[in-house]
Amino acid sequence: MEQWSVSGAPTYDIGQRVSAKGLPQISVKAIVRDSRNFIWIGTENGLARFDGRNFEFFNTVNTPELGSNWIEGLFLDDIGDVWIATRIGLVRYSNGEFSAIASDLNGEPVQLIVSSKKDRAWAITTSLWKIQKNTLQNTKAISEQIYHPVYHNRHLWFIDAANNLLQASVGASIDIDCRYQLGLTTPVDGLIVKQNTAFILSKTSLHRYEVSSANCAIKKLERLDDLEIVSIHNSHSDGIVAVTNKGELFDVDTSGSGVRKALTDYLDKAALMDDGVLFDDNGTWFLGSKTKGLQLYWPTSVKRVDQSQDISQSRVWSFFATEDNLYAATDSGVFATNNGEQWRLLIPADELEGNSAYSFFTDSNDYWVGTRNGLYIRSTEGAFSRSDVQLEGLQINTLFADENVVYVATTKGLFSFDGMDVSSIPTFESQSVRSILKTKNEVLWVGTEAGLFKKENGVWAEVDVLNSGNIFVSSLLEYGDGQLLVATYGKGLFLLDNNSWQAFNVKNGLPFQDLFAIQIRGNKLWLSGASGIASIPLSELGNKQLTSDVILRDDGTFSARSDLRCCNGAGNHRAIVFKDKLYLPTLEGVLSVGDTIAPMHNGQTTITGVYVEGVRLNQKYEKLNLGRKQNVEVDFSVATFSSETTPEYRYRLDSSDWVYAGHREEAFLAKLPAGETRFEVSSKINGAGWSKPDSVIFYVEPHWWESSLAKALGLLATVAMLYALYLHRIARFRRRNELLEARVKERTLAFERVNNELKVKNKALEEAVLTDPLTGLYNRRAVNSFLPNLLSIVNERAEQHAHTNENSETCAIFLIDLDNFKQLNDTFGHDKGDAVLYSVSKALQLVCRSTDKLVRWGGEEFLLVVPSINKDDINKFNRRLHESIENLHIALELPTSITMSIGVTTLPWDDSAVDARLWEHAVLIADWALYQVKNNGRDGTSLVTASQEMVLWPDWGVEGLSTAKERGLLQLTLLGGNSPF
Repeated sequence: MEQWSVSGAPTYDIGQRVSAKGLPQISVKAIVRDSRNFIWIGTENGLARFDGRNFEFFNTVNTPELGSNWIEGLFLDDIGDVWIATRIGLVRYSNGEFSAIASDLNGEPVQLIVSSKKDRAWAITTSLWKIQKNTLQNTKAISEQIYHPVYHNRHLWFIDAANNLLQASVGASIDIDCRYQLGLTTPVDGLIVKQNTAFILSKTSLHRYEVSSANCAIKKLERLDDLEIVSIHNSHSDGIVAVTNKGELFDVDTSGSGVRKALTDYLDKAALMDDGVLFDDNGTWFLGSKTKGLQLYWPTSVKRVDQSQDISQSRVWSFFATEDNLYAATDSGVFATNNGEQWRLLIPADELEGNSAYSFFTDSNDYWVGTRNGLYIRSTEGAFSRSDVQLEGLQINTLFADENVVYVATTKGLFSFDGMDVSSIPTFESQSVRSILKTKNEVLWVGTEAGLFKKENGVWAEVDVLNSGNIFVSSLLEYGDGQLLVATYGKGLFLLDNNSWQAFNVKNGLPFQDLFAIQIRGNKLWLSGASGIASIPLSELGNKQLTSDVILRDDGTFSARSDLRCCNGAGNHRAIVFKDKLYLPTLEGVLSVGDTIAPMHNGQTTITGVYVEGVRLNQKYEKLNLGRKQNVEVDFSVATFSSETTPEYRYRLDSSDWVYAGHREEAFLAKLPAGETRFEVSSKINGAGWSKPDSVIFYVEPHWWESSLAKALGLLATVAMLYALYLHRIARFRRRNELLEARVKERTLAFERVNNELKVKNKALEEAVLTDPLTGLYNRRAVNSFLPNLLSIVNERAEQHAHTNENSETCAIFLIDLDNFKQLNDTFGHDKGDAVLYSVSKALQLVCRSTDKLVRWGGEEFLLVVPSINKDDINKFNRRLHESIENLHIALELPTSITMSIGVTTLPWDDSAVDARLWEHAVLIADWALYQVKNNGRDGTSLVTASQEMVLWPDWGVEGLSTAKERGLLQLTLLGGNSPF
């Protein structure tokens, strides 16, 4: 069975929910696709249009024609119009315009809309209604009650109250042609007609009937497989799928006598059973349910290790492959596989003293495991032992065997190990080494986080790559006959060919330039990086412009892909080919890339909305009269499902040059000229050509002075003025000398005035750049403006204390985070969240002194720097901070108190001089302290005191700081928000 991908799925065989975060309400009542491939979703609180990435909402506020936000049904007619059945009526959407249909349906829900001409449409409830000129009238053309109507081959098919199947031709009128007796004694639950076969669901059984309209004959066919079926749906291949009472999905063989299990297990069974609305768009499935919103599924070439295997829960860092086995270094130890599917734990983490395996290498005799805390070696049958004291505490990024030496690349340099002694290579002292490669011409290449180096004829030298300065070399690969590929983090890809360098970045076709690893598989170069996985044909590497295919996007668009970090860091063996399949590491298991390519479902480039002064125009998007409004916003999109690449757009006015809009799906047009202006927009995906544009004509009514007569009179007046000026030219010349002096003086004064105004405006601009617009506090950029003075004050005070032996005064750094703020935002809305942030900032300012610096650090975080405070007063100051917001919830009309978690640290550390680097580390310690409070229930403060030894501490991540605490280099005190030390 094919694997299936989901937009943002945490794994690739279960569904991803797109619910309250994207839809106006999670209860999906109906789904339909329009003629341009957009998906319309009806909910109990409004209508949404989905392009595969974004939702656009329609409700009674922005679209009063709906009349009600409760959407009962959605239908697409033969001419491409979308019909919306609400709880109180019927609405038609045609080319940008919503039209309410005047009707009284007697409370009966609309089951179907049939329309083959613009002025002729039929609405089917349990009776037949004719729609003409936006009015709806009941007709007696069909006297029978109508159940389960379907429209097929210009015929209306339905079940009557007596369980008969009726066939009616649809034209200027609807006339019953045939009545077929089914002989069913149980109620009918579903009807689908395919060619001359009717499929009827009755009490969990699916029956088939062959019908002949020529003589109104019916023949019951052999019953399908004995399954308990609860619903049937159309599929994209003009087939039928059936859902069983267990939530399983089966493909119905419409030409045979059975059902085929083809689609089971990748759809959410609970959602299928929860009044699920199932819609298939050419292999991309949309599943809407009452309680789980909307889910999407599509086939993919990417597959994750089955969740039943232990490695699926591990953080995988790198691989190593021999002819027979593939090894993965993880935080749970080293795993191995001989087929790429079933993984076994080869070396548990406890054999490595509990350390995370970060890199791995094996020969015929030994296992070498690089951890985040040194190197471990053992014979294939023996016990592990640490290799050398020089490597203790270092993260081993890469292991590379070269003749009788193994190179050990670490975060603090490159070492060579001959099995007995470890030697440091001076060239790489204190550098973080990521990748090593020896090419066919015996040149040893080394990539570090600060540059590219090579060893040739026994001499090490740094390589200048196209004057690019310091580059973070993440991966090295030899390609072809002596060609070198250099992947970097931040600057893209470089190719060395015949001593000539060529650079590739996003400007010449690289899909992203923060690269982790590169690997060749088949005839493609595969890239993994911070933004996803992509491939490039090898044949294009000699071109100036590349085309790429993004296989998996991990750029933050899909929040549920946060466990990928695709694909888990830079260095050797972050991507590897084993038995013709590409393997990549993630934060939860292993990804493999096969040959299946997801089908592309792209619609037309479409103008989706036109706004004037923020109000959407409810008119057909052909020619819009803007009156005398000259500013307009145009929204556009292209429906793109199962695509990992975001569309690019361009637009233009009339026949002017195209304006490249990138991924932006809106254009702001200002000061349109009087008369008609044509706006055109087109798109492209995956480097393909630009699509056929969609267009709209804007008409701006001219003012009286813009008419032809006014322009002619203006021209005559201009000529007369010029003639008068000519007559006075001689007189003006005589006065020229007198006026010249006065004018020079006047312009000098004007220049001085403008210069002064510019100074005032520049000062205001500088303040705006450094100020958070919501709270009025300093923003993060402002820190750089006061940091030098702050560090100077701290160091001067420390120097004074050294002479007086007094050190009671210190600089305190408070990192403050509001508790449960996301929940508050989701519950009460962003306006209430903004009010909370503003009120908290004002409350904190009242506690601060004039010398203190309060910064909005980001989101709901605040940074408070107290340059000078007595160490004994930190406790009292902390209580005042917590007390300042105790009663804010009353004024803000919130049901519960607002609380905050605070991490505190102080500077300097003993007698250490404080510089920008030490300041950054102090903020990281405060952040770590805040993290401890969050782990201990929130609403509290954690004070961390650092010792002088932290100046040389190498690892400033969460794990590294926890290690420093365990070694006694950090002293941690936890206290309640209003409690003393």
